[in-house]
Amino acid sequence: MNVDDLYRMVKDLISYDNFLSQIEMRKKIFNNLLNDDAIAYIIVDELGRNPGNFTKISNLIDGVNVSLKVKVEKIQNAEEFTSKKNKNYKFKKLIVSDDSGSIDLILWNDEIDLYSWIKENDNIIIRNCYVKQGKDGLHISLGKWGIITKV
Repeated sequence: MNVDDLYRMVKDLISYDNFLSQIEMRKKIFNNLLNDDAIAYIIVDELGRNPGNFTKISNLIDGVNVSLKVKVEKIQNAEEFTSKKNKNYKFKKLIVSDDSGSIDLILWNDEIDLYSWIKENDNIIIRNCYVKQGKDGLHISLGKWGIITKV
């Protein structure tokens, strides 16, 4: 992958000019031992969008951020609830799987509309999702830096 391909993976997190200036700054730090593409890959990795680092569902543990390649097995209807602090929330559960197991992906509030294009049987990549232990076992959610793309 080249610099432009890698930038597309993080364009929602950093401006193109800032991305290029980070590359130039790091070239000096690395004494020009790494080329622009390698440095861009490091930046993308630091931002949690490493294109080559995927975890299997069976290897997930509570409290980590991971990227997964999965298939959408089932999509449940959105539900709403009110918290103890009287705040209204909406969530939608998607059951996703890989060849090692399945897990619930929870979309919250605006994410439900943002990812309304996802359909059952779609193959998707979930980048930088957060793994959390809930009362029904482990589940994943996007959090601040997560993103979903279709394969």
